[in-house]
Amino acid sequence: MSSLSRELVFLILQFLEEEKFKESVHKLEKESGFYFNMKYFEEKVQAGEWDEVEKYLTGFTKVDDNRYSMKIFFEIRKQKYLEALDRQDKAKAVEILVSDLKVFSTFNEELYKEITQLLTLGNFRYP
Repeated sequence: MSSLSRELVFLILQFLEEEKFKESVHKLEKESGFYFNMKYFEEKVQAGEWDEVEKYLTGFTKVDDNRYSMKIFFEIRKQKYLEALDRQDKAKAVEILVSDLKVFSTFNEELYKEITQLLTLGNFRYP
């Protein structure tokens, strides 16, 4: 992206922010990959909006870009999984395990087995 394009994107982001077009701001941040809004990201993490957290993050990095990207995506998906277990929603936990976390099993099979075993516990907080 040229310097002029970056400046233009930044100005558009400022305008959208001032005019309270919040969804448009975050969509442009994500699509341009130019400006990572840490405050927005933190708000979504603290609210537990894991799908939105992951969707926003994919505008800047992909799971397999590097080990740091892989680690953050793993932690997000693991948190979704643990929250499903905490709610006693085993069906959702299994879905997350199979669709979201399975990809990481090739990198750390032992860890994947350990988190899979959490399904067998009545309360994973107290063994």
